[in-house]
Amino acid sequence: MQLDVRVLAPADDARWDALVESSAQGTVFAQRWWIEAATDGQGQRLGCFTGDRLLAGLPIWSTTTLGIRRLRQPPLTPYWGPIFGKLDGGYTTQLNSQMSILRAFAEALLPWPDVTMQWHPTVMNWLPFFWQGYAQTTRYTYRVERLWEFPLHDDAFQKSVRQKLRSARQRALTVRDEVAVAAVTAMFQRTMARQGMSGDPEVLAAWSRIAPAARARGCLFTTAVTDDEGHDHTARAMVWDTRCAYAIFGGSDPRFRQSGAAPYSLVHEMQVAADLVPAYDFEGSTIEPIEAFFRSFGGALTPYFLITRRASRALNAARALHGWSRRLRAASTSESPSLLTGAAA
Repeated sequence: MQLDVRVLAPADDARWDALVESSAQGTVFAQRWWIEAATDGQGQRLGCFTGDRLLAGLPIWSTTTLGIRRLRQPPLTPYWGPIFGKLDGGYTTQLNSQMSILRAFAEALLPWPDVTMQWHPTVMNWLPFFWQGYAQTTRYTYRVERLWEFPLHDDAFQKSVRQKLRSARQRALTVRDEVAVAAVTAMFQRTMARQGMSGDPEVLAAWSRIAPAARARGCLFTTAVTDDEGHDHTARAMVWDTRCAYAIFGGSDPRFRQSGAAPYSLVHEMQVAADLVPAYDFEGSTIEPIEAFFRSFGGALTPYFLITRRASRALNAARALHGWSRRLRAASTSESPSLLTGAAA
């Protein structure tokens, strides 16, 4: 099968939209408006063709750091990676086609010495990228499939969650829906400030573009939990496509960390999602306290792949220095990280 990989032009928009709509990997994060908002108009879409037929796609975002070209995962965008259309034939024939497509994409990305991509959980074959010198790290999220059947009441959750839900009710906390985007931003910044950070400017800038774009398309839900004195304890945001809702952004006021507002708002968000979509993705984390928090809600542990290529010594040295700085900062505080959503480095 002769394959051709090229950057898609505006004339290909209808093909891309049809691919995203039909593909198991076609999340809200692969839609054209999201790519535009998350990358500030700098994202591109690669298409893998056989003849005039678009078999698969791959969104990319090319940036430059220390004068070195990079392909990065945009902020607040958990899944990119290959998006496959319907492949012909039986299992073996489809697998052969998938191998050829993945090899074509892996070769097309070789001009970039530094590559970071987080693939959708449904793509578990990365062999052609391995053969081209890429590396893979398995990450995890928690997901609830068949959300309409999930028992969204206290007994479904671990004891720690049940206790916090009771605490929230005893404090007479209330939930406010469709709060202003600025309220969610403020909570994110308060969480970052508690950790001695000002908040990632790139994440905040992406959020300021993504939130209004998602709200205009009717796929953004924001909520806050407030006490009887009018203080917001936590605020969060969720986006969704036709298949799944995603916990995308939020934070909490450090003054009220023990109020139970965080799980109270998350359970409410899941209840809202159950009326919209068949699945819910907690946006898992490799940070141990955050992972434990998500695990306590009863979702299924779900692996996905971080695919990287690290051929630049200068960038690798910069990453090592940054990691050392973060560990030093973390060691200087007894605070545990809170629920944050960002992008891979």
